Amino acid sequence: MFGEVGILSLNNDACKKNYDNTINVTPLSKIPKLRLIGNKHSILNYISEVIIKEKIYGKIFFDVFSGSCSVSRYFKQNYSIISNDSLYFSYVLQRALIVLNSYPKFENIKMSNLSVNPEKRINQILEFLNNKSEEKCGFIFNHYTPASKNIDYIERKYFSEENGKKIDSIRTTIEAWFNEKQINENEYFYLIASLLIAVQKISNISGTYGAFNKIWDPRAKKPLTLKIIEIIPSSFTHKAFNNDVFNIFDKVVCDIAYIDPPYNERQYIANYHILETIARYDNPKISGKTGIRNYTEQEKSIFCSKKTVSTAMLKLLNNLKTKYVILSYNSDGLMSKDEIIALFEKAGLYGIKLYEFQYRGFKSNKNTHKNLVKEYIFIGKKE
Repeated sequence: MFGEVGILSLNNDACKKNYDNTINVTPLSKIPKLRLIGNKHSILNYISEVIIKEKIYGKIFFDVFSGSCSVSRYFKQNYSIISNDSLYFSYVLQRALIVLNSYPKFENIKMSNLSVNPEKRINQILEFLNNKSEEKCGFIFNHYTPASKNIDYIERKYFSEENGKKIDSIRTTIEAWFNEKQINENEYFYLIASLLIAVQKISNISGTYGAFNKIWDPRAKKPLTLKIIEIIPSSFTHKAFNNDVFNIFDKVVCDIAYIDPPYNERQYIANYHILETIARYDNPKISGKTGIRNYTEQEKSIFCSKKTVSTAMLKLLNNLKTKYVILSYNSDGLMSKDEIIALFEKAGLYGIKLYEFQYRGFKSNKNTHKNLVKEYIFIGKKE
């Protein structure tokens, strides 16, 4: 039966300690704060405190729905991370923010006067890309800036025309370097990740890419600027997957499975379609006022439907090969906390505990009133 409900208060001192005083977490200042629904950046210390309080031991940490990678990056110094997400743009971020334990060397790139120091070399390459400008218009300029009015007969304002050109120029250059073997796979993902992080800072949106602002946001008028992604060193090796979690059960055995599933009916593939397109740069078929890329039923998450979420969660809990399950969920979610507790019990988990606390929720519209929501953290053990 269900054990207890605890109201957890944030204690920064506790986050610096562990049952054996060896927990090392990445400072929040070194974790990109991406504008994604459910981004756990603001509650990472709470998650850490729960792990410490419950004396959850282990070496392998499986981030089942990695998303913005904030949780995996936060813990990568303390565990061997296995991260996964079905969205390709998340996989790109995983490769740069989690998998890399040292800076890419960019040894084969055909540029003169590059520093031998990896960090300085990367800054020089990013500066080159930041200053690169081509008159040739690409997919982003044609379909997601006001220039789309001449192509699609719909004026879209996701990016200024100048930034649209820069995105295309940078992305095509990265692709060309990779095809010419001037950069390897790690370097390729590192540069695209830097572009994705930069794009979020100049997007003319209020929250998601499900819509653009009619009036230009001041940040959208700033020039897109790539910046170096700091590498967090780790003594552990890490692995990233880009798959439906139900397809990789046989590939992952872990000590801790952290589950942060979609909690409402907003499909991520629809709300972040532009990030997916920039990451893939595959010139997809698009439609509608927002220029959404076509996606299939297989790309939809069954965790985003009231009809299928309970069945999906039970299947996930039953099939995870782990010692501990940690589940984050939101009080605005499709399932109630009592429903989740019942699923934990049905899946045979024991020692079930729940922590809950309030925090400022995600705002998909800048006019949304301040919304305090509750975050739930469920803990369970498996045989």
